[in-house]
Amino acid sequence: MLNIKNAKTKIMTTKRTNLGIIHKILILLVIINIIGDIGNVIAWWAIPSMPGLSLYNSYIGTTINNNPTTLIIGSAILLIVAAVYAASLAGLLKSMMWAPLLIIAISIVNRAIAVGLYLLSPAFVFWAVWTVILVVFAYLDLRKMKIQHPVATQ
Repeated sequence: MLNIKNAKTKIMTTKRTNLGIIHKILILLVIINIIGDIGNVIAWWAIPSMPGLSLYNSYIGTTINNNPTTLIIGSAILLIVAAVYAASLAGLLKSMMWAPLLIIAISIVNRAIAVGLYLLSPAFVFWAVWTVILVVFAYLDLRKMKIQHPVATQ
């Protein structure tokens, strides 16, 4: 007779399964995304008026009249997004099923916030394509996790 407590313990202590190349690529994409977000904040502060990367030419910059508050607000938003990606990276490294879901959610929210804050440009299109790639890899990883751990999804 197997009770529920023993079943949970057995599920939680089993060895991790190999999630494969999709999982590894997703981890790499999330690391690149975190580096890119932090690098963007550093660029904003290093050269605030840099063409193409400037917050002063964005919707947020024109609304706040291009004062230093623009940099603070934009940086805070992007660093919060980077922190959520970092949390999802920690979950991915432990093969937690919530991590790909968090990546999908924060990627969609990040693009939605970006539409409202930044001017549409070729760089915005690049980041939109990057978001689609992240979401697709996260979905594929989540699907693989559900296949390998069907008990955890019930």
